Amino acid sequence: MSKKILVLETSVTLQKLFTTTLGDEHNVQFIGDGKEALYRLFELSPDLFLLNAEFEEPRSFDLVRVVRSIPCFKDLSIGMYATGPFPFDEAMAKGCGANSFVRIDQKTMALNIEELAQMPSSRLDKLELTQARKDLDDGRLFQNALSLLKDGSFKNVVLEKIIEMSNSMESVNAIVTDFLSLIVSICEIPAAGLFIVENDGPHGYYVAASGMSERELGDFLKVCAADFEQVMGDYNVSKLVPQKLECRQNIDGFYSKDVQLSAYSNGELRSFDGKECFGTVHIVSGGNFTKDKTDLFNYCIKESGVLFDKMLIVEKKIFFERRIRKAFSRFVPEQIIDELVTNSDASQKVSVGEKRAVAILFSDIRSFTSISELNRPETMVSFLNRYFTAMVNVIKKHGGTIDKFIGDAIMALFGAPVSYEDNARRAAAAACEMREVLPSVELGDLVLPEGMKFNIGIGIHYGDVTVGSLGSADKTDYTCIGDTVNLASRLEGLTKVYGSMVLVSESVKDDCPEGEFTFRYLDDVRVKGKAKAVPIFAVDRSPDEFPPAYKDAYTKGMELYKQGIWNLGKEYFEKALAAVNGDKAAKLMLSRCEEFIANPPDHWDGAIAFTTK
Repeated sequence: MSKKILVLETSVTLQKLFTTTLGDEHNVQFIGDGKEALYRLFELSPDLFLLNAEFEEPRSFDLVRVVRSIPCFKDLSIGMYATGPFPFDEAMAKGCGANSFVRIDQKTMALNIEELAQMPSSRLDKLELTQARKDLDDGRLFQNALSLLKDGSFKNVVLEKIIEMSNSMESVNAIVTDFLSLIVSICEIPAAGLFIVENDGPHGYYVAASGMSERELGDFLKVCAADFEQVMGDYNVSKLVPQKLECRQNIDGFYSKDVQLSAYSNGELRSFDGKECFGTVHIVSGGNFTKDKTDLFNYCIKESGVLFDKMLIVEKKIFFERRIRKAFSRFVPEQIIDELVTNSDASQKVSVGEKRAVAILFSDIRSFTSISELNRPETMVSFLNRYFTAMVNVIKKHGGTIDKFIGDAIMALFGAPVSYEDNARRAAAAACEMREVLPSVELGDLVLPEGMKFNIGIGIHYGDVTVGSLGSADKTDYTCIGDTVNLASRLEGLTKVYGSMVLVSESVKDDCPEGEFTFRYLDDVRVKGKAKAVPIFAVDRSPDEFPPAYKDAYTKGMELYKQGIWNLGKEYFEKALAAVNGDKAAKLMLSRCEEFIANPPDHWDGAIAFTTK
């Protein structure tokens, strides 16, 4: 149904947008002057009156109040809109009498405007409008307007002060100080208090005249605490010590030792919809509160509800960000932390936990016990710090997260708390670079056992784990649990058995791009705690690290070994050893063939079981 729409708008761009969007279906007229808009309402008798919330002189909010004060416009459908970020537009629009408020977004402007046009409307009585216009001459019309604006002028100033506080949204102390100072100013009182439930529990704040005695202040704060507990029944604040703030007003001028503090009042801070209470406000005075001051006090509390509601949301976000950065900053790439603190879904999962595919990397220093026995504690600590720094830098570079240090061991996650499409590849790349960086780690005064070269072992497995914040009420850590973690740890231990610095499972190999790494099949193993055999692979430095003769002999030997043809397999492992003298893996498989020839195992399935960790 076609509607007559009057729009108070000075922007030519927005006028064109309104015309383009609504012009074919509705009769849209524009006015750029608030005073003229009042006249035009009588003349046009529109179905809808739309105003830009950012309109000034007079302010659109005040203009709506004036319109609503005229009886014949009490049923007029009034909509307000805004194009810029302004946190109190909606509350102010509904507070002044508008039926609806819409924020016009740059991407959805046409839809936003259509939403305004779809507001329910009611036809104004033309006879009533004509009679009202005759009875209300120009002088009376604007006298009425000025009177109304004068009555609400002080509340407008209060509201503006509250809105200004939103500039300090990230500082609880600043907002609370401004708020209590405003209360002191409008109520002319010597003390005001605020008890509020913040992210980490209830907090108390107050401002007070310097001349108040300890007894007077103590009695006031006790009453504040008691009333807070009565409203917020789940909290006990008997041991809470409220924080004193410096009042921004001359609060000492409102206190006299000769006048007893006998008047007290309090109110509740609630969300905009009134459903949630998150704090209480308290005032005390040496005389009775006038009705005007009581009204202003209640008005200030009501209008501040939106401010404090948003402040607590911001505080919660800041608290979470600090917690995440503190927990992860030393061991997690900065881009991962940035994603965590800006992604609400990730934030939730960090706290609650979830199942996801993660590549787990374990590294360990070879013969660490023997090394530590030869060195002083301070030498070991100094060296470990240098070693850990070098390794952690590599892990973070490839998007990994340090889960924990276990003595000389490192446990790292690739895929938590933030996951990538190539978690396994990142873990393998980190392991290869750790191997390359290792010689650059300065040994300093570290003494190694005779004939020993400083070395490490790295094991990686890729699979499902449960990740989240685990621990007690006093201490929690972001970590992961599951068989994938256990298998990665076992693979690190097997590096000593097979003589390879980096060992990975088949799941890691299969998830890496073909040709990026040189994987060399070693064996099928059944580690402690796992019934299913897992193929394991060494990650060589290059395809040329082992000669073709060795790789060909080892591969054929493994095929025969897995089929239980150990006498022939033995010959090929001997050839592999001839190609690479002293190779630990070939030597191991040769010894197994000799053992199985002498003592064939029962129910052979081609996999060897390791019964120790």
